[in-house]
Formats: sequence, C-alpha cells, structure tokens
Amino acid sequence: AQAISAEFASIVDRGLFDTLHFEGMRAEGQDSAPYEAWRAVELMTLEPQGGNVWDTMACRAAPQTCQLLASRPEFYGCQHASAAFVRLRPGGRLKPQFGAAPRLSVHLAIRADPGARMSVGSQTVAWKTGEAIVFDDTFIRQEWHAGVRGERYVLQATFCHPCEESQRHLYAGRVSCPPPPQPVAGGALDAGAAAASAGVAAAATTPGLAAGAADIVAAPFAAAAAWAATLPDLAKCMQIGELCPPDSQHGGPNPLSALNTWNYALNNLKAALRHAGQEVDPALLQAVAQVQAGIQTFLATPALEQYAPIVTTAAQIFEAMLPWLRQQPAAQVRMAAPQAGLVRIPSDGRTPLSAVNFQLANGVAMPAIGFGTWKLEGTDCYNAVRWAMELGIRHIDTAEAYGNEADIGRAIKDSGVPRDELFITTKATSVPLGMADPTYLEALFAGQLQALQTDYVDVYMLHAAGVKGEQLKVIWSGMERILELGRARALGVSNHGVGELEELFTYARHKPLYLQNIFKVYKQGEQISSGSPVGPIQWAQGHGMAVVGYSAINSWPHLMPPLEDPHVMSLALVHGKTPSQVLHRWCLQHGVAVIPKASSRERIRENAMLLDFELSPAEMALLDGLGTLSESTHDAVRPAWVPDVFGLSQTAAVLPAAPSVTPAQQPQVDGSGAASPFAEALRDMQCNRDRAEARSEPFSLGGGGHALDRCQAECARRGPDCNVITFYHSTGFCHFFRSCQEQLPASDGAVIYARI
Repeated sequence: AQAISAEFASIVDRGLFDTLHFEGMRAEGQDSAPYEAWRAVELMTLEPQGGNVWDTMACRAAPQTCQLLASRPEFYGCQHASAAFVRLRPGGRLKPQFGAAPRLSVHLAIRADPGARMSVGSQTVAWKTGEAIVFDDTFIRQEWHAGVRGERYVLQATFCHPCEESQRHLYAGRVSCPPPPQPVAGGALDAGAAAASAGVAAAATTPGLAAGAADIVAAPFAAAAAWAATLPDLAKCMQIGELCPPDSQHGGPNPLSALNTWNYALNNLKAALRHAGQEVDPALLQAVAQVQAGIQTFLATPALEQYAPIVTTAAQIFEAMLPWLRQQPAAQVRMAAPQAGLVRIPSDGRTPLSAVNFQLANGVAMPAIGFGTWKLEGTDCYNAVRWAMELGIRHIDTAEAYGNEADIGRAIKDSGVPRDELFITTKATSVPLGMADPTYLEALFAGQLQALQTDYVDVYMLHAAGVKGEQLKVIWSGMERILELGRARALGVSNHGVGELEELFTYARHKPLYLQNIFKVYKQGEQISSGSPVGPIQWAQGHGMAVVGYSAINSWPHLMPPLEDPHVMSLALVHGKTPSQVLHRWCLQHGVAVIPKASSRERIRENAMLLDFELSPAEMALLDGLGTLSESTHDAVRPAWVPDVFGLSQTAAVLPAAPSVTPAQQPQVDGSGAASPFAEALRDMQCNRDRAEARSEPFSLGGGGHALDRCQAECARRGPDCNVITFYHSTGFCHFFRSCQEQLPASDGAVIYARI
C-alpha cells in the first residue's frame, strides 16, 4: 500500500492524473454528474499491444503498482478484470449501476475524504485511507461526494469472481459457490411444439365449481399472461442496450424489471393451464420452469451475458402460446377469505374523508386517505396540494429528498386550513443514508420545519434503512430528541424490512409507531423479496405500528402498469369503479393508509373517492394472489405470508426433472431461434482436456462469460476440426474437441454437447 500511495502521489503532484486519463476504459462509473466529477486513470488496457494488458502510460508512471497488480492471479482467467486509479470530487455522484457479470471489486483508499460515500446493496460505507473495501460487483451500488472540498482517490481493482472456474483453486475451502444452474438453453428445445399441443384434451370438470357462487371470482389468467408478455416496454428489453439500459432505479425499461415482468407472465400462464382443466404437455411446463430458474439465477447474480437466452426462450414460449391464451375465458376460481383479518372501511358514500382514520399507538389519529408528493415540484406541487386540501384531504406526505417542502409549506399557509386539522409527515434522507453526519440531523430538521412553515410534524421518519450499527443508534437517539422536544408527535421509518425493524426495536427508547413501505398487489411490503416468513406490513401491524403504503398504482419494479392488469380491470368493471380506486380500496381494507399522488384536480378527486364501494373477501383474496403470481419461482410459492390461492404449488409439484438426453433425442435452438447442429449429450461431465490429440485448437474462446450459442457457432465454423463442446453454464467457459472418447465428472454446470 505504501508503494502504491507513493507512486500515486507522484502522479498527482506532477499533474499527470488528467493527462493519463483517456476514453474507452473498462473502469466503472463514467456516467457521473457533474461533468468530470469522476475520473479514472486506467492501469489495464482494453487493447493490449503484444498481449500485455499492463502496457499502458499509467503503468509506466507507476511501475511498482502495476508489477504488484500483474502478479495477482485474480486478474486472469476471465473477461471482466480491470484496474484503475479513480478520483471523485465534491458534488460528484455516480448513477446507480451493477456489474456486467459476477466479479469481486476491491477499493483501496489512497486518499480518503469524509464527504465521500458509497452504497452497496442496502449498506452505506465510507472510505478510510489505507483501508480496502471488498464487495460483490453484482450488487447495485452508487458513489457520491457530499463534501464541499477535498478529493477522494482509490485504487479500484476488479478481480475475477471466486466462483469462476479459473479462480476456485485460489479460494478452496474458503468460499462456498452456488450449485450450477440448469441450462436455460434447454428451455427452448421444443417450446413451440410443446405449446402447440397444450390444452388439446379437455378434462371432465373445471376445478373449483362445487362451492356456492358467493366465493367464486373470475380470474383472467390467460388475458393477464398475454397482456404482460406483449407490453411495449417489454419488447424494448429483448436485448440490453440503449432502449433497455442496465439501470433499475425507479422505472423505465431495464433488465431487472423485464425479468420480473416475464416471471409474472409465466406464472399467469401456468395458472391458466391449471385452471383450464386440460392436459398439458410436460415439455411446455419444463420449458417454463427452466426460464423461471434462469430468471432467479440472474436476479441473484446479474450476469448480463445470460440475459438474452432467458428472454429469447420466454418469447418463444409466448409466441407459440398466444393463440391459445387469446381464446381462453376467465377461470372461475373459488377463493377463501384472506387469513389476516380485514378492516371494515365505510362504503356508504356519505362518510367524509375526515372521519376515516387509523390510530397510532400513542392515540394520534392518522387520516387513512392522504396525498403523496414524490416528484411534484414548484407550481405543480403547490397547486396539487391546494387541490387535495380543497377536496378534504388532510394527510400530506413529503421528504427532505423530494425538494418540495417549501412548496408544500406555501400551499398549507395559503389554504387557510388550521394546522391542528392537518397530518403532516416528512422524512430525514441525507443523514440515515450516510450522506450527512448524524450531528447535522437537528439542523436539517429545523430547515424542514421552516420550509413547511410549521412548528412540528405529525410523523418524522427515516427515509430508508441505510447506515447500520452504532451510527444508526446515534441517529435514532437524535430522532428521539426531536420527539422529546415536541417537534414531532411520533417517529417512524420508511423502506424497512423485518430485519431492520427487529434491530431498531432492540434499542429504541421511543419505538417507531409508523411504517411507510411499498404496498401494491405485485409487491406487498418489500421491493426485493427477502424470503422472510412474515412480511414487514404484517410484522409492523403485529407490533402496534400504523402502516402507510406507497406506489399502489405504479409499475416499478416491474414494467406492468397495474391499472391495465386484466385482473384489476375485471374487478373495476364489476364495481363500476376505476382500477386506481380498486387498488387503493384494497390497501385500505388491509388496514394500510394510502397516499396516492396526482398532478390534476380530477385525478386527485378520483383517488379520494374510495368510500362508496367495498371489495368482497373473495375479491380481496384474488388481489392478494397477484403477489404470488409476481413473486413465485419455478420451485417455491412466494411471498411466504401470502396464501397460495391459485394453486401454484400444485403446478410446481408436477414439473418433471430435467431429463438427460442423447443427441438423437432433441435438437438445441440457438439465440436466433434457428436449429443448432448440436445437442446435449451428457450433464455434469466434461471431455478430458488433457488428451491433446482430442482437442480442437484454439481450445477455448478465452476466459468465461460466453453464451452457449456463441460457443456452438464457433465450433460449427471450424467444421470437422470441432465436433464436441464442453460448456460450463455457471461460468460461461467453453472448450472445443475433435472427439470425446474419455469423459470426467465436472461441476460448474458442465454439459457436453455433440454435433448431430
């Protein structure tokens, strides 16, 4: 570290940092603001001269650093390694991103600055000079510098992932690698033929018609599957690129949202097949299961080169199934009432909004129907808040991060509504996310009160679960002081999971009385499934907390607008209400307050007209079940706290194990949909690579991360010199052989493919 620091200091002191920076580098983070706030000096080159990746101007200026790095085996055996000196200036902020493939990132702080921070997943970390931060590069991350002066410099090295085939021996006994996923390519083997035969033989009866009509609801699974699979935004994500960038932050086409949408379409397809009461070709169910398995693997570790085979196979399934889906009526499904007790909300059409409240544990009444202001600013925000109050809404939600508290304060003052009739909530953002020191909490809050033109707020909450441990204890102590001074009537939290809530409850003197989380039919309390047996909404309500849900009608983190979902629209038609009203009424009957946002007076009025109809217990159960259609996988019904009302577990239970096949049994289909001249021969086996006479040269494509169709295309191009491939599905390595007379056991999802 001392040698690296000395050479780096020489580069900076001689004014070479900006001179050595050049475009076309592999180092992450070029998408930054403001311009040139983030800059890197690349030590490894993308286009080596004579094969030496360390032959760069930067390495000539820092020879000891590059000699040290070049000696590390972690840089070799994959396509994604990199090394660079990186600078982050005050005000700099990098767009959230995740790595293109599984990698291990190491940040060695050469010159740290207190204002510089990085979030990795849900963790916020700060650099310390001389210390290294190591993390899995597939986690979503962001860097920023909240200071006013001082620059942060790090040596940013990206190693091959420990689970790469070339790296496993370096970590033997110290790293547990996941089992190899089932090959996704197999899902496309005969999806079209299997789908064509689905639903040919009608069964004698339709499930669920024996009970009385009161608990039978129409569930348009087929229409929902066809709708989700043909969304325009999903079509933009058949490949990752300009129309579908790898950025999953709050909306727009992106790979993660696209895969979430495909999963919903596939689960609706499975439900449609099951409830149609018809025999189904097992090959179709196997293709669906393999795609869903691939989706879960990608969501766990987003390797972008695995994306195209997954979505291509999904699209092939639906291309074959769409004619059948479009002919199917809604299934008639007998529903049991939700296991959790529902809340009785007035439905007489005469009850005023002010009379419908949920009570906090300290006795404070919280209006059940409020108004959210995220992404409303300036005149638009001012007008919308004024209209909301004119329509009788008294619950207004905002946050430090929204940048609109002054607009809301003006609207409140000009409305003439007495302060004691209002319920105002706001959030601390910069401190809990680690962008400002905890000592600034009270000063920031004082500024929020001044902007809102009020002496107190009804709830002051942490915007998200950011910093952890002792630092969070200090922040919560500051929140408690605000409460004790009478500047907030209650404390709360937002975007917290069960684990964060449990931790906070262990030391809080004044426990949070309020939780604000995502709550929509697709995501019932969590943005990302945690696998917890109980949801955050249920946990909070069980511990006496009032709950507010946001994003009831937003698409993110899917590409599906819930207002257009056939399941939702069907219920809206039954009740003569809009889909938005149905979705917000569903929240209320679960005891979850709503804060819909709108920028027009008519939409604000529509969202508040929730007290003149009621959803039946069966209809509530159907909407609850959309969460299982969103989250369930090929082998598990999720989330665990939502009943399996559609019988998805029965569908999963009958899925056959992936059969082992011989080349004569089944041809592969490549990424273009064309038949491949190769077929799967053996699984969990590899050709003996030590037999030189059997190898085709060059023996590989170099490194891992390749798609199967690329390996097959290269082998086919070589003609008689290549007849067999060993492809490792978990790492993307492929080896070429003339013949394969001797096979050996192998891991990493190894499959031998033979020319047919």
